[in-house]
Amino acid sequence: MRILVLSPVFPYPPFDGDRIRIFNIIKQLKNAGRHKLHLVTFCRADEESLKPRLKKYFDTVDTVILDKKEIISGALKGIFSDKPLNAAAYENTKMKELVRSAVDKYRPGLIFTYRLRMAQYAQGYAVPKVIDYVDSLALFMKRSAVFESSVFKKLYYIFDAPRVEKYERKIAADFESVFINSEEDAQYLGNKNIITAPNGAIKAGRSAPKNRKGIFTAGFMGNMPYGPNRDAVLYFIKNVWKKTFNNDKNIRLVIAGAGSEMFAGLTGGGNVELKGNVKNVEEEISSWDMSVVPVRYGAGRQNKVMDCWACGVPVVAAPFAAKGVYGRDGYNLLIAENADAYAGKIMLLRNKPALGRKIASNAKRTLDKYFDWEKTGKIINNAVMKAAK
Repeated sequence: MRILVLSPVFPYPPFDGDRIRIFNIIKQLKNAGRHKLHLVTFCRADEESLKPRLKKYFDTVDTVILDKKEIISGALKGIFSDKPLNAAAYENTKMKELVRSAVDKYRPGLIFTYRLRMAQYAQGYAVPKVIDYVDSLALFMKRSAVFESSVFKKLYYIFDAPRVEKYERKIAADFESVFINSEEDAQYLGNKNIITAPNGAIKAGRSAPKNRKGIFTAGFMGNMPYGPNRDAVLYFIKNVWKKTFNNDKNIRLVIAGAGSEMFAGLTGGGNVELKGNVKNVEEEISSWDMSVVPVRYGAGRQNKVMDCWACGVPVVAAPFAAKGVYGRDGYNLLIAENADAYAGKIMLLRNKPALGRKIASNAKRTLDKYFDWEKTGKIINNAVMKAAK
């Protein structure tokens, strides 16, 4: 079957949550062995040269270069419409023409739409269609309004969340199937077309932590421009690290991921390392003795927890981060509800490495049971075949 894939992000390289999910779904659809895939996607100017990397998965790749001025203009126009700003910002004449041309040329048996803001390009065609919301944007915005420090962003979340929720429910009724990463987001929207399709994790084997003369390493991996990640690091450094570990030369904190340099002014003491993007995520995480995931809000599941589990690294997490991955305190991770709890549980893992190994072993069992891209691929492929029929 020919499948037309519509995406707001160029799916390569898979370095953040959005790209990791769409890239792995594409791989699973291709591995099903019966589909010809055609991609129409937005991209940055520097990503066009990466199109040959996707030949393995797509028969054709067509792109529209994102223009920041057009995005801002679309969002401003959206203020005076009934369309949420997230969708209005991505309203693009070139994309409409490219999708229309692809439908006419390839005659797809199904349109696979990634993310809510691309739904507008799948509508209006007499072709079966499914959409991957990933998470409920409305639920994310309502949670973000509580934690957001920027008055402008807080007002945006409060203003646009009701419109987003209305749009999410309307679009869900127009598509044969809607995929959602987590049960909580699916329950929030409550539509009969919704199918829970959880994220998987990286495939990794456990590497021994690097020998740093007895220095115990805690790590955090995340894309820092993303609000919940930025909030998590700020909270942890200010309330936990600086108060308890800042002058301890036998422990260090690694903060890895795009934008980590923004915390340079907070990391005095010499035992915090900002790494930015790392080439090999598995190798980096495997070098840690433990991971901290103090993410207090957001949507869906925390990939960073699952990736640490895949690498055999024990995790200390906030209740929110633990909930999405079926975390149980003392079984597959440790849960910290406040700053003192983080400090205490870091010390616990530091002093009792056998406990860390036990928790990591149980975490691997949870990962194998619930979070696997091949299992998710079967869920999505079955729904795709059913929709096409």
